[in-house]
Amino acid sequence: SASASLRRSDWKHGFVGSKDATTGTTHLPPSRVGIGGGAVDDMEPAPMADTEGTIVTFTVDRLAYSPSPPIVFAVVDFDGGGRMPIELTDVDPAEVAVGGRVAMTFRRLHSADGIHNYFWKARPVRG
Repeated sequence: SASASLRRSDWKHGFVGSKDATTGTTHLPPSRVGIGGGAVDDMEPAPMADTEGTIVTFTVDRLAYSPSPPIVFAVVDFDGGGRMPIELTDVDPAEVAVGGRVAMTFRRLHSADGIHNYFWKARPVRG
């Protein structure tokens, strides 16, 4: 919904996670409760849009619908902390590999009734 999107605009549009002020653990998506120490509401914003990461595992889905099949999902470890499963874009599935480097990019996920829904995807770091 539009109201939910606005409430979490920092996450949805800015790709801002949270970092536990005590342990330094990065949470993606952002969390109010620290996974390491269990602290509540002791988080600092953790901007991640310009942070690169490394693919630790991936899968290629040739059955699910996609406007540009196949869908490639990966679990990415971000430099400086944070791990997240995320869709890859601008990739040749045959060239995706564990250890590959990725950067974040804001892309359209889908459209329904003329409304476009955007979020972050990871793309290979080139060069």
